[in-house]
Order: sequence, then structure tokens, then C-alpha cells
Amino acid sequence: MNNVNIKIALDFLLENNKIGKSDAIEIISFITKIEYSEVLFSQEKVLNKNQFKKIIKISKKLAKGKPLAYILGYKIFRNHKILVNKNTLIPRMETELIVDYVNEFINSQNEKISVLDLCCGSGCIGISIAIENKERIEKVTFSDISKKALNITSKNIENNNLVNCTKVVKSDFLNSIIKQQNKFNILVCNPPYIDLNDIDVDKMTKKYEPKLALFAKDNGLFFYKEAIKNIDKFMDITKNILIVFEIGWKQEKELDVFLKQELGLKYKWKFEKDYFNNLRYLILTK
Repeated sequence: MNNVNIKIALDFLLENNKIGKSDAIEIISFITKIEYSEVLFSQEKVLNKNQFKKIIKISKKLAKGKPLAYILGYKIFRNHKILVNKNTLIPRMETELIVDYVNEFINSQNEKISVLDLCCGSGCIGISIAIENKERIEKVTFSDISKKALNITSKNIENNNLVNCTKVVKSDFLNSIIKQQNKFNILVCNPPYIDLNDIDVDKMTKKYEPKLALFAKDNGLFFYKEAIKNIDKFMDITKNILIVFEIGWKQEKELDVFLKQELGLKYKWKFEKDYFNNLRYLILTK
């Protein structure tokens, strides 16, 4: 095609792929290096042949079901650019709300806060907390069992100039964290929580995203139970604490029974809904 401008390219992407307008704009921004916010004001700009070839190439990958974030190598999360690859989950919109709960807690405290982002993957949660609370954070520690995921976390830390207020720890869930005897004021955790036998998992998620970060035994509850049983070993329970888990939308009842058995009256907890009215967060305080 000759004289393809940005408007034609946008229409091409929308007509040939099951993506929204924001994703189509993101692709154009990625290819042309035009700022996302300026793409719609630049629709008459003509693309060169190489640029349109790249758009066609991306379109073919999308047609095969490959997630856009893995094609581009990043995802925008709370307006922060987060690098991702096949070794990390793609940050999702509902996970952003975890940061809101943390920000509210941090603003209510008088001391600097120590945060643990457990099962951090790309580091999107901890990165966002660090960026949005620079003056209130003592340190954010990122932990994951996957060395390859932690490599991406480290790149995101460097890209956002957070090296001085962060730490990266390779740990089989809490093992190394507990051994190092570090204590935290806040835990954020989006662990693997899909039951190994769940037949409702999205096919493309199962095909492209790392299974290590998706599936857990004990009906998907294994990691929640392990963390809850060990709260006093890694949280600074001499002070106010906050724990925020992302959970599966069918896990609230079983978790509530376990919490009552394990914690009794020592802690308070509640379950909150996401943008889609699904129970998505377990929030514990002392």
C-alpha cells in the first residue's frame, strides 16, 4: 500500500484484529515513536514502507493470539512503562487497585515504610509503589523464584531510577526472605492462584504466560496459606501492617474459613471487589 497514513493504519489494525482503540494507538506509537497522546493528532502523517510492514507483522502475531504486551515487550501499568517478556505475567488492570490500597495505608503512617513485593514477576506492583511514594518508602524488596523474571524486575528498577530504594531477592516463595530475617510493614502479593485442574483458564493465557506464575496446588490456595501461617516471621507485627493479596474470584469463602481457623481474632481482614465486581483482593491488617 502506498501513502498509508496513521488514520489508515489505525483502521487497518482495528478491522483486522480483536483489539481496542487504545491498543491500536499503542502499536502506532511503538512503530512511529510518536508519543501515545499525540497519535490521534498526527493521523495525516504518512508512514514509510518499513513502518507499515512492521504493523502488518504485529497484526499477524495478534491474529495468532499472541498478547500485545509480549509483542511490544512492555505494558503500561498505572501510567508506568513496565517491561515484560514470556517469563513474566502481563500486568492487568485489576492488579492496579492493589497499589491504591497500599498508597492509602502509607499516607496514614508517620514512619518510613518497608515493602515486600512477593512473587513479583515484572515488579509492576512494587515499582508503582516506589514511584508513587518515593519520600515515604524506606525500601521495596522484590522476590520471586524465577531468576529470569527477576532479570526483568531489575531492568524495570533501573529504568525507573529506583536502585537506591530497592532490593531484589531470589526466593522459593518465603524461604530466603525468612532466612534473611527481614521484617516488613507491607506485603503485596499476586501469587500463582489458579487450581491445577481448572478447566476455565483462558487458552491464550495458558499458551503464552508462564505456568510457574499461574498455577498452585491446594485448589490454588497453597501460597496464601503459607504466607498467612508465617506472618510473624516476615512482617513487623510490633507496628501497623498491611497485607494485600490478589485472589481468584471464587476463592473468598474457602480463604475466609482458613483465616478464621489460623488467625482467630489476632488480625482483621476483608475481601474487596475489582473493576468487574469480582471479589479480587484479600486485605489483612493488625
